[in-house]
Amino acid sequence: MFDLIFLKAELNKDNIDPKKFGFEKLFLLEQNKNRIVNCTDIIEASQKYKNQKLLLDLRDYAFDEGAVKLLAEKKKACILINLGRVIRARGIARAILISKIRSLLRLANRYGAAYAFATLAQEEQEIRNAHELISIGTLFGINRGQAKFAIRMLGEYLTEKKEEEIVIEKD
Repeated sequence: MFDLIFLKAELNKDNIDPKKFGFEKLFLLEQNKNRIVNCTDIIEASQKYKNQKLLLDLRDYAFDEGAVKLLAEKKKACILINLGRVIRARGIARAILISKIRSLLRLANRYGAAYAFATLAQEEQEIRNAHELISIGTLFGINRGQAKFAIRMLGEYLTEKKEEEIVIEKD
């Protein structure tokens, strides 16, 4: 399991042990900015980035069935659910945010669109344990297996895969 964090420059990022939080690796936002795109909404994101292997960080989780269906058909872009935004929100704003994310994930699961969870923690104290992230994911109406998969999807999009050599055997 993986997490994406955004730590302030004055903190020493090398002293943070991902195993302490139940993760294999913690990715830093500033090292992965080329793989994450900030979008205003899912309609804009689905039109511009549907054919690119990117994480789409949406400012507004208002859903559109056609846009989610388009992302699911292309199977390239992945919706990034910023759990840090949910954790930092309070009151009615948090309830509205959870409701929008729940509706978006319901459509994503129906059509098979990819999504990933990240905390984008700004301080070491804000980094949540992997089990806490799974529990937060169940608030959105998905089961524990889907929440674990969403945490693992972050690694799919942020780790660099080496192209496997194709060996052709001669007869």
